[in-house]
Amino acid sequence: MLWIDLVRRNVRAAEVLSNNGVRGTRRALLAIWLAIEGADDNIRDLFRGFDEDRLEADVDAISLAEAFAQIIPGSAKNTAAKEALLRSLAVCLRALERQLWSLGGSKVQRREKPAVVEFDGTSAYLLMRAPRHRIAKTEDNFRRRGLKKTRLIPRKIGKLDVRLVFLQDFRGQARLKEQTPLSIAAALFPGIRYIEETVPEGFVVVDVEFQDQVDVMRRQIRDASIARCAGIVYPELSITSQTLAAVRTGLSNGIWEECELSMIVAGSRHEADGAGRRFNVCTILDGYGNAIGEHRKLFRYSEGAGPHEAIELGSELQVLVMAEGLFAFGICLDFCNLSERPPYLDLDVDYVLVPSCGRESTMYSHMARSGEVMTKLKVRTFVVQQYYRKTPEEPGPVGYVLARVDAVMPELSSLATSDPWHVHVV
Repeated sequence: MLWIDLVRRNVRAAEVLSNNGVRGTRRALLAIWLAIEGADDNIRDLFRGFDEDRLEADVDAISLAEAFAQIIPGSAKNTAAKEALLRSLAVCLRALERQLWSLGGSKVQRREKPAVVEFDGTSAYLLMRAPRHRIAKTEDNFRRRGLKKTRLIPRKIGKLDVRLVFLQDFRGQARLKEQTPLSIAAALFPGIRYIEETVPEGFVVVDVEFQDQVDVMRRQIRDASIARCAGIVYPELSITSQTLAAVRTGLSNGIWEECELSMIVAGSRHEADGAGRRFNVCTILDGYGNAIGEHRKLFRYSEGAGPHEAIELGSELQVLVMAEGLFAFGICLDFCNLSERPPYLDLDVDYVLVPSCGRESTMYSHMARSGEVMTKLKVRTFVVQQYYRKTPEEPGPVGYVLARVDAVMPELSSLATSDPWHVHVV
């Protein structure tokens, strides 16, 4: 379908829908968003040239009905005409956003289903949650400022399902009320030893050796709580099923009273499901030991012609909606794979948290990807990477911690650490 035809169809539908309360306005907003998204990349990029103050002034000056009336697709045969059409769509989108908030669409969303919005076969989540780290400003692209305080998150990115997980987060609400800066702890394991096994499909990590790991994690969770952190992140393949079970028991039965965290990103492990399929799994716990999310690695590790990671591939992305922000998760290659297009470039969250394991090249790729998500959506990245050793005696750092909060590309040397414990304000 030609863009002009898409615009005509969506605008006609949206104008009718916008007269049907909150639900209709939500669908109308998605329709206009999709009309803009359907423009060619070089046309949609003209949005960067729209002055933000003037755009808002135009929205102030007209009613929603007038905003629809000024959208005149015509033939739009040249760039100037297409730019004018794009601008009229942008004004209409902002006017719809205002109407949605004025109708009470800002009611706090606590479940996934009420956040769903659909139009013409496209399904998305419409969240009445302003981005944590960006405000609409001139020169930003459409995806960064098409909407000012509302977010559209697709329910599918490629073949991957996207699912929202809402956390009833009293601890996070208390930190917000106290105006505590959002901090996340990173924990590494000096001298950890991976026990690998070769199977017909490749290799699998069947165990790790680290002295008193559960006690160490208890102290780390306590220290993160004392530091008023929102959560703690552990590295990829660093926590076995047995260790995870012990941590959950300690948190859930009240023995570990020191925990005041909202989430614990419990590294990852190779584990089979009930059907015997093996995955690389990262479990996300709340501060009471409940499993609130489980991310299965999307991209399989391999090194040349050598044995590859013997896992099935995950098919779902989970977005954790907490009082302090929106969090997505990835395991190592999910985020740093520069050979393919990982889904995080299309996911409007506040943070991506990544347990990782690897060497310098792995962290360089994380650095590159973190720059892309920062540029496109101003998403911040938090990577905790254990330095992979074939023997405990092999030289190198304990690991790397990347807390990417701005556009400045860090030096790799500044991320390497011999300290197993870090707290970062993100």
